[in-house]
Amino acid sequence: MTASLFHTKSMPTLKRRKPDKVADNPLGMAYGTNVSAPAITLPDVKGYKKGMAAEAGHRFHAKYQELEQEYNKLMEEAQYNDRLLNADIRFKPLIGNTYYLYNDGHDFISMVSPEEWGESYMKNKEFVGAFKILSDNVWKKVDEDDTAGDIRVQAKVET
Repeated sequence: MTASLFHTKSMPTLKRRKPDKVADNPLGMAYGTNVSAPAITLPDVKGYKKGMAAEAGHRFHAKYQELEQEYNKLMEEAQYNDRLLNADIRFKPLIGNTYYLYNDGHDFISMVSPEEWGESYMKNKEFVGAFKILSDNVWKKVDEDDTAGDIRVQAKVET
């Protein structure tokens, strides 16, 4: 019976534990693995965060200004469209042609440019602007350079 007490096969074997703070493969680690290794210092990211925040802020501000300009342009176009849709008109405008908005107490649209009216007729009228109607029935303000070509085309068509 004493032999069975000291029999090693029936007793569970204890696994050998490795000590704490020891890495399995210390040479493959990107950081120190023992107490005598150099200390791990974290980089100062406050400056990086401030720089990134400033850059993002500039980008958002620039985009905001761009959107604000687009909004103002869109609102101006909407106001002109509203004014033109409520103006007196005695003909059906053709898409792509330039027409002229005048005010003599009330708004009216004409095919005749201020130069064609002459100074004597324009004394009591205010020329608001030249506009072109687009295919989606939206009026777009045009520059004087754009209207010169349209006047020549209209003159050719009329003769």
